[in-house]
Amino acid sequence: MQFFKDTKIDFMGRKYIWISISVVMIVIGVVSLFLKGVNMGIEFSGGTEVRIRFIQERSVQEIRDKLGREGLGKAQIQQIKDQENEIMIRMPLIAEKGESAETILNSLRDESQMQKVKDGLIDLNIADASMIKAVLSAFPGIGEDRASDLAEAILKYRDDHAGIIKDSAEMQNLPEMTPEIALFLKERSFFGDFSVRRIEFIGPVVAPELRNKALLAIAGSLVGMLIYIWIRFQFQWGLAAIIALFHDVLITLGLFSIFGKEFNLPVVASFLTLVGYSVNDTIVVFDRIRENMRLKVGMDFEALINLSINQTLSRTVITSMLTWVVVIALFFLGGEVINPFAFVLFVGIVVGTYSSIYIASPILIVWKEIFLGKK
Repeated sequence: MQFFKDTKIDFMGRKYIWISISVVMIVIGVVSLFLKGVNMGIEFSGGTEVRIRFIQERSVQEIRDKLGREGLGKAQIQQIKDQENEIMIRMPLIAEKGESAETILNSLRDESQMQKVKDGLIDLNIADASMIKAVLSAFPGIGEDRASDLAEAILKYRDDHAGIIKDSAEMQNLPEMTPEIALFLKERSFFGDFSVRRIEFIGPVVAPELRNKALLAIAGSLVGMLIYIWIRFQFQWGLAAIIALFHDVLITLGLFSIFGKEFNLPVVASFLTLVGYSVNDTIVVFDRIRENMRLKVGMDFEALINLSINQTLSRTVITSMLTWVVVIALFFLGGEVINPFAFVLFVGIVVGTYSSIYIASPILIVWKEIFLGKK
């Protein structure tokens, strides 16, 4: 299967123009990294992340004002686009205030609900199974097993209704629920304005360790690839491939910073995937160049590289396009959580394919002109 047959595109004829474009893109990305930085997830920065679903729509400014009144003004607030009335709140590590999710949740409650919490009532839109079971166990004659089953039934009903129970009437038909138990539970609980969809906490020791391991994973993969290509080809070929990989990572990371995507552990995996994908495409081109060097002895080196790229063009385009179709689906339809992961591959596949042609291959020509001359 071939999209292009017998093409004779002069890729190397404008190599310096494309290299200049890459340099400009890298400079823009590096400037963004210095000025804006990267939006680190709590895996690398440490802190608390709480994802909350409100019964009624709340604006980001309203939530920011409530957090600010409690001294939590440094919290990052983000609306979840594909989920109705859901908000993501990230609180960095703050020694003097603490970083517990309870502090965030209490700041979002109004005075009447806070008074209910102080009076010992539990919020059935937030309480876990053990808290609900502890309340139910005080009902005369209910027994531990029945209280546990009823607590699990309440949680299942809550999960089936997007984490929100609006009033006690909704639970009348639950298994094991009687009017007496419902009244008993109603007197000892209330229904808050929101539910907690997810809570994550990363401590001050774990975050730097995860960050260092992520950097080592990326650096180790680059060194391993350099050694492998050096052994299979020559040193300058491995160097060209690694420079192309740095090019891909810097441009992708720069765009990642410009668009403010969250850098988390799945994103590290996506960068490692990008590194592997890009070097694979580069090696395919290099292998054809090496093969043509044996078959076409004496041919001008730049013309030989043009020939090799044209011969592998169909394979490159087909492979990249098919992979990119899947990544496009992930990027636009995969949801908020997987979006940063898909963004890296969305950009990286294009940049990686481009660098195999216009970065890695021209480096071989430049190396030959500088160090090998006509040899």
